Amino acid sequence: MIDNYLLEYLVAFAQTGTIAGVAEQLSVTQPTVSRGLKKLEALLGVTLFDRQPQKITLNATGQFAAQRAAEILASQQEFQQAIQHFAKQNQLLRVAATFPGPLLLLKQLSGQLNRQLSINTTPLTVDEWPPLLLNHHYGLIFSSQEIQTDAIESRYLGNERLMIKITKYNRLFERSTVNFNDLNGHEFIVAGQTGEWQTIIEREIPHAQFLYQSQSEAMQELIQHSNFPIFKTNITHYLEQQDGRHDRKRKIIPIQDSKAILPIYGSYLKTTRATVKPVLDQLAADLAQIDSAK
Repeated sequence: MIDNYLLEYLVAFAQTGTIAGVAEQLSVTQPTVSRGLKKLEALLGVTLFDRQPQKITLNATGQFAAQRAAEILASQQEFQQAIQHFAKQNQLLRVAATFPGPLLLLKQLSGQLNRQLSINTTPLTVDEWPPLLLNHHYGLIFSSQEIQTDAIESRYLGNERLMIKITKYNRLFERSTVNFNDLNGHEFIVAGQTGEWQTIIEREIPHAQFLYQSQSEAMQELIQHSNFPIFKTNITHYLEQQDGRHDRKRKIIPIQDSKAILPIYGSYLKTTRATVKPVLDQLAADLAQIDSAK
């Protein structure tokens, strides 16, 4: 059994190149480092260093051993963090998403759920979220992507649909629906971080201009005192109606385009299915209610 501190000495030597450097980095004495490295060689039954008068360097075996030691230490740290995150999940369900609609709805419902939630409102990228489930950093992640693996499963909950809100001064005001091509040439006020929706509007409306505003107060001022069109979804429109907020200045118009719909999947580890089921059941029910009210 090789203690971690011996591996730390070896990794630090590979980084600093000297006994003195290891001692300074790890706040130990130089004789302690020397004894530790010799003990490591004895335990492994190999020579790790070329020793010359006034100089010691790693040989090829030592370099390989230092690389493996760094990997082992990193793996142990990852193991520790995963266990800590898992323990926290039993007390607090950490939730994130790749677009904000499901989280806004979840915030509205949080008082109805018999569960403490921690909601990260900064959208994750599509590629980064599966590892965040596997290491228990989050217990539930919403995205438009379905994943079914040995460890992760996804549950379909409903759809988020993109719309625009425009004033009577916009030439599209009399339309009952629009498509993405109709929106080219327009200037939109857009909330600062919309994740997957930002990717979609920039790709599908390449000749529009987007005025991104991350501060909510400034965003509301622009909406109130300008005629710029804005984006809404079936979720955000529903939540505004529930809160009694009405933008009487603008008319809402659905975007009739297949790419203006994002399916909502809730993804989680199979081992936590029972934990997240009440949250997913409530969201699915509310998304069905939103669709029935349109």
